Amino acid sequence: MKKENVFSSRQAGKLAKPQSFNAILHCAFAPLRLCVKFFVLLCAFLSLWFHAHAQPNSDNQFAKPLKEVLNDIQKKYGVTIKFVDSMVANKKVTYADWKYRPDVEVTLDNILKPLELKVKKEKDKQCKLSAYEYYRWPVNEGWAELDRIAAQYTTLAEWEKRKAMMKPQLLEAMQLSHLPALPNTKPIITPERKFAGYSIENIALEVMPGFWVNGSLYKPEKIKGKIPVILHPQGHWDNHRYRADCQYTSAALAKMGAMIFSFDMFGYGESQLQFKFEDHRTSRAMSLQILSSIRILDYLLALKYADTGRVAITGGSGGGTYAVLMTAIDDRIKVSAPIVNLSSYFYGGCPCESGMDIHSCGGRTDNVELAAMAAPRPMLVVSDGGDWTDRMPEHDFLYLQKMYSWYSKPENVSNVHLPNDKHDFGFNKRKPLYEFMAKQFNLNVKAIQNTEGNIVDTAITLEPLNAFYVFGDKGEKLPAHAVKGFYNIDKLFNEEIIKAKQNQRYKIGLIDLMLLKRQKLGAITLTAQLKADGVEVDMGGLGTRPTFDNQLLIDSVRNQFLKTAKENNVEIFSLAMTGYYAQSFCGRAEYKRSIEDCITTMKLMNVKTAFLPLGVQCDLKKNPAVRDSVIARLKMAGKMAQDAGVVIGIETALSAKEEVKLLKAINSPAIKIYFNFSNPLKEGRDLISELKILGKDRICMIHASNKDSVWLQNDPQIDLYKVKKCLDEMGYTGWLVIERSRDAKKPSDTKYNYGANVAYLKKIFQ
Repeated sequence: MKKENVFSSRQAGKLAKPQSFNAILHCAFAPLRLCVKFFVLLCAFLSLWFHAHAQPNSDNQFAKPLKEVLNDIQKKYGVTIKFVDSMVANKKVTYADWKYRPDVEVTLDNILKPLELKVKKEKDKQCKLSAYEYYRWPVNEGWAELDRIAAQYTTLAEWEKRKAMMKPQLLEAMQLSHLPALPNTKPIITPERKFAGYSIENIALEVMPGFWVNGSLYKPEKIKGKIPVILHPQGHWDNHRYRADCQYTSAALAKMGAMIFSFDMFGYGESQLQFKFEDHRTSRAMSLQILSSIRILDYLLALKYADTGRVAITGGSGGGTYAVLMTAIDDRIKVSAPIVNLSSYFYGGCPCESGMDIHSCGGRTDNVELAAMAAPRPMLVVSDGGDWTDRMPEHDFLYLQKMYSWYSKPENVSNVHLPNDKHDFGFNKRKPLYEFMAKQFNLNVKAIQNTEGNIVDTAITLEPLNAFYVFGDKGEKLPAHAVKGFYNIDKLFNEEIIKAKQNQRYKIGLIDLMLLKRQKLGAITLTAQLKADGVEVDMGGLGTRPTFDNQLLIDSVRNQFLKTAKENNVEIFSLAMTGYYAQSFCGRAEYKRSIEDCITTMKLMNVKTAFLPLGVQCDLKKNPAVRDSVIARLKMAGKMAQDAGVVIGIETALSAKEEVKLLKAINSPAIKIYFNFSNPLKEGRDLISELKILGKDRICMIHASNKDSVWLQNDPQIDLYKVKKCLDEMGYTGWLVIERSRDAKKPSDTKYNYGANVAYLKKIFQ
């Protein structure tokens, strides 16, 4: 008989007791969970094992960790490479073993260049890993680049053209083509401190709302008449403008008879009350420091004892960069002295010197060419054997001498080279600076000489850092509306630049028709490329049609024009009815519709001015019989324009006196003169006199060009400096529009012609 399993009642009770659903699931999946854990651990182990034992091959580009490669190089070549783990973390070297060469320097170059790294030699068989230095070139490459640059001009005229082109490009690169408005505030000045032979005042200038530049103004103890003005920007040395050698320099020049202003860089000194030190190492620092330098110069030259004909700038290291840049862009500076700075193979190691794209100007430039833009103004270059100026006499200075010789002024540039000196602003650098400034400005060098006739500049009172503060020892006097933080100053700068462009007194405009892009979007983008402020857009052809072939009344087309203009920061400042050059405004039966269409388009595009040429058939000088018809039709056009709140500018062949009579006969505030330089010039009338007769209120815009022959800068008929003086005195503000003045040898090369003319007008009027 088969034996049955027998359970106790207690066991049966346990089995019969109901269990929770979660407990049942836990029991059911427990083995599976163990399997999953095991599988995950196995995968992790295998991944680590394969990673550790994977063989480099072409599938993984023979990649190895950079740290592993550097350690291997140290063993193979018997060298020491110092680095921190953060510089090599997560970096791979592709084709690592394939980049090894017998020479360790070549090997390191092959491995590090693709990673934008390099090594700096510290001593024999020891180097340090560092980031790629875009601003530091091998000497031979720097010299070759300067030679390439110099080959672009072989005559003084060619060089002057390049200079005229470069200045506005430099300002554009620094985003300073339009300077922010100066706040209507007074400088903050501390009480004067008097010493033997000189005095000091600390000054804070508000450059933009809530943004100050602080400095110290050193002056002679006694001021008689007008005295020279010297700007003294600083380099990146410890203690900045508070250090002893800066105090020696400033006090000595003041004792000799000049005023000298030393000031904080952005993110240095009292600037740190508003910004962090690391904010200085940004490209925006360049814009802010140049803007500050310009405003400091504005302030100093407005002082009653400032001699505006004797203005200099000197600085060492990074301060030397600013001496070069300010002299290149500001003609008010008559003398410059860059100290331990200038080199064709070093572009400036701080973003405040090379962070903005200034070296792309003119198809690429370097600091030595920028320095040459000072010519023929006197310049002293001090160099030494302990930094990137160590080869100055061999190549770069020869270039500078050549450029000065083109002006027949080779003696105006000098170089003091100190082969045994290091990178500093020590006495060996200061002494030739004093002698140079004394020579240029007739200063009293005896004021800093001892009884033996030797220069001694240390006989001054050295002051502690807080003696130079404007805002108190702890910044407690910093105004409440001070801008703080990099984000906020960058935002403020951009906002102020946009305002400045909108409020610019003189704006430079181009014409789509003359750019060979009539009513085409390409005219807007080309205008932006040529650095003009705006473009006049044509209404299209007219012919025998009742109105213009105007595509701008089509919503999609018009919106694309407005969108493109906004994206390129180009203003559409005028609509041109050039169809009336050939067609008769005074003779054709239908003219109202064309005027209506133009005004409607103006309102839709928020354009306030239109151009209406009276053209050949309505030439009031050759055809005086049409005068009544012209007046009647312009009265009608004027009423339409006035009702719409816009202005129509007419161009005639009349003299200014006759145009005044014509406007009186029309009697409409909405009809004004679109003045053209070429009209009085071709008739032999005086341009300045014609402008004065018309006055600012009768002129809506100006065609600031002559007939096609030469560029504006080479036109013997036009002195634009006198024109600007006249317009300034008249109080004119508005558009200067370049119509022609094209080089007769290349009349159809729009970039060549209008690029040069825009640059020249900007140089003078902006």
